[in-house]
Amino acid sequence: MREFINPETVHRPFSNYTHCVEVQNPTKFLFCSGQVPADENGHLLPADDFITQAEQVFKNIAAVLANSGADLRHVVRLVTYLTRQEDVSALRKILESTFGTEPPANSVVLVTGLTESSILLEVEATAVI
Repeated sequence: MREFINPETVHRPFSNYTHCVEVQNPTKFLFCSGQVPADENGHLLPADDFITQAEQVFKNIAAVLANSGADLRHVVRLVTYLTRQEDVSALRKILESTFGTEPPANSVVLVTGLTESSILLEVEATAVI
């Protein structure tokens, strides 16, 4: 049982995230390491296309979850690392199309760089079944 909570005593979310996701009686927790925009062969996607990179990151998260019998609907928490402020609005659109009306809790952190200079984002996910 999951409940997506945005208390009236706190500001409305600025984008597609939920302030709190309450989970009662979970069967399984999944903690996914930060996923980067690498295809199934380990090739990093080009640095000039944030949207394609972000789509690959969420495809990777979905594949990791599927291996444990879960999918993106089971995600309750994200931590998103971005290297460019200008990608925030595109990220918001991708989160909305990916998670719809019940988005997970999410923190977005701007960083000066990630493990490879071509990586524009990295996303950690926590899911509950």
